[in-house]
Amino acid sequence: MLVDLNLNGKQVIIIGGGTEGLRKLRGLEDQNCEIILITNRLNKIMKGLRDKGKLLLRKEHVKDTSFLKDYENPFLILACTNNKHLNRAIAKEASLKGALSYAVDDPSVSDFSYASIINVEGILQIAISTSGRSPIVARRFRIKAERVLKRLVSKSDIENIRLQEAARRMIRTRIPTVSERKEFLYSVINNATIQKLIKEERIDDARQELVALINSWEGKRS
Repeated sequence: MLVDLNLNGKQVIIIGGGTEGLRKLRGLEDQNCEIILITNRLNKIMKGLRDKGKLLLRKEHVKDTSFLKDYENPFLILACTNNKHLNRAIAKEASLKGALSYAVDDPSVSDFSYASIINVEGILQIAISTSGRSPIVARRFRIKAERVLKRLVSKSDIENIRLQEAARRMIRTRIPTVSERKEFLYSVINNATIQKLIKEERIDDARQELVALINSWEGKRS
């Protein structure tokens, strides 16, 4: 089962700044969460993210799980060191603290496995997973699928996702029922005027048309 976690405002701790730790870090930087990276080695990417305020760095060589006492309510703890026994101990201790835990290459003690992600402009994510059985094979499939997907997904598709997101925010309090909101969102994506404006890259005009459509929808109901 693939799950898309809501990490907004949550505290995420990554232990280990090697290849795996850095990969997990890059996957989290757009999730609007508090990222804490504990590592004994720093690089330019980590320092750059720290300087942008996207990351809290703690330079430390982790030998055991005692560092976890410094954190009260972590939501997610990722053990990405090159020591399997340490990763396993961290994952088990994380679970005792009520946090979701992940130990790199050790699905038996992890609460979840990482899917191989195809990311299109930070807007559309498609996951390929073997449920931890073979990350290498999942990665190979991702590379194959990515070539095809990036040809299939157009700029108009991405703008439609953005417009749907804006529409959902606008109608949350203006259209009362779930079924009506769903019907309205379909009407947006099937609206010829809006779709023409998106294809012409007149995004501001498309948003204005969306507002007019919401007002018209409300008028029909009153």
